[in-house]
Amino acid sequence: MKASEAAAVIGGARIRGTDREFSRLRADSLSIRPGEAFIALKGSVTDGHEYIDDAVNAGASVVICRQGGCIPNSHATAVEVPDTKAALGKLLPLLYPEAGRLRLMGITGTNGKTTTTYLLESVLKAAGRDPGVIGTINMRYHDVAVASSVTTPGPLDLFERLHAMAQDGADTCIMEVSSHSLDQDRVMGLMFDCGVFTNLSQDHLDYHKDMEAYFHAKRKLFDNYLKGTAVINADDPFGQRLISDFPDCITYGRWCDALVRTRSVEHTSGGMRLELSSPVGVLRLNTRLVGDVNAYNIMACVGASLASGIDKRAVVAGIESLAGVPGRMEPVENRFGLTIIVDFAHTPDALKNALASARSLAGGRLISIFGCGGNRDRAKRPVMGSIAEGTSDIVVVTSDNPRKEDPKAIIEDILDGIEDRSKVMVEPDRSRAIRLGITLMKPDDCLLIAGKGHETYQIIGAEKRPFDDRTCVTQCLEEIYGP
Repeated sequence: MKASEAAAVIGGARIRGTDREFSRLRADSLSIRPGEAFIALKGSVTDGHEYIDDAVNAGASVVICRQGGCIPNSHATAVEVPDTKAALGKLLPLLYPEAGRLRLMGITGTNGKTTTTYLLESVLKAAGRDPGVIGTINMRYHDVAVASSVTTPGPLDLFERLHAMAQDGADTCIMEVSSHSLDQDRVMGLMFDCGVFTNLSQDHLDYHKDMEAYFHAKRKLFDNYLKGTAVINADDPFGQRLISDFPDCITYGRWCDALVRTRSVEHTSGGMRLELSSPVGVLRLNTRLVGDVNAYNIMACVGASLASGIDKRAVVAGIESLAGVPGRMEPVENRFGLTIIVDFAHTPDALKNALASARSLAGGRLISIFGCGGNRDRAKRPVMGSIAEGTSDIVVVTSDNPRKEDPKAIIEDILDGIEDRSKVMVEPDRSRAIRLGITLMKPDDCLLIAGKGHETYQIIGAEKRPFDDRTCVTQCLEEIYGP
């Protein structure tokens, strides 16, 4: 694309310098290659205009910046625009046209996003469709899988991935859409054919400041980026607020008169047996997923599948064929017959649900191990401590991702919510905490290790150190019982 072609689609744009061509558009000055364009975006922490010189020195042939924001430089053409973020929204569909061919399904909410994407992926495959997924664990389609650093990528990266998916034959992308990404307009230029709201509970208040701001970030998916059907959890109070504004939505729930609702839920040794009522009749299915929270995720999947015109036989087949989700109530297989579960729960509501699900698996005691992330919402720490105390027989409080906070200070915040410390143990070293939890187990007990789930690292300071709860469990079992 030439600078003039870019300027032509951006209202109020003007070119300074030679009309140069560029091969690719980037927002990160460190990734610029010769012949590419740099767009200076203002983020929540830094302003790309401060890095224009770096981009030019790295070989950028074109710089897109706000009016008066470019430093004159003979080595690059400046495209001055009123608003670089708005300009990016205009350019992305032109630069990555294949992305617009995909049917988009977006899932937002505090908890359940990842599991719902896995369920929908399985259903779409059962229906003969060709889905890709972008979410917390990875971006995947066909034989491609790229680990994720954030739930929802930035707009340039997002469009590149969607474009690649479509070029490789994918017809649908199921996407986790985070509150941060909605607040920062990372999904600009996209319109979703289906949007799912799972729930809203305390999280990310270090960023959003209060629940109302958090909710308004989430609802942007439906206000700004939805062209199709909304699917909403009617049992959630914030979901009820959305329903009043989107009356044509598909509702789901257990405790209300929803379009998709449970008639019965039976917990079994291998998962659950559910009977659901829906606009297309009764659905009877068996799933290897466990816990009431997964009944909600399954209903969300059913609602989104029906909104997408998928036959109910494919819906049942897809749900029943999903063996599990990495780090979501994931059993750690072992030859000792011990029930050890790893789960990503890192919010009060998610921990409450994970503990309730783990309790149903425990013939004896429930032992929980958890911590809270550093440099994140401090207010949820004592709440999670209280939840763990109220549900567990034994609690081991440890580190999660302490980041740049003192792990002991984080633990003290958690302990502030615990009244009876007689059943609480503290071990800041996560590997030692896991080993302690295993040594405390009796044959019928259930051990829940919460907070990190699928993660294969621990963030200490600014460093990501290799650490996987599941691997740690296996190593501890071998140390305690022998290989």
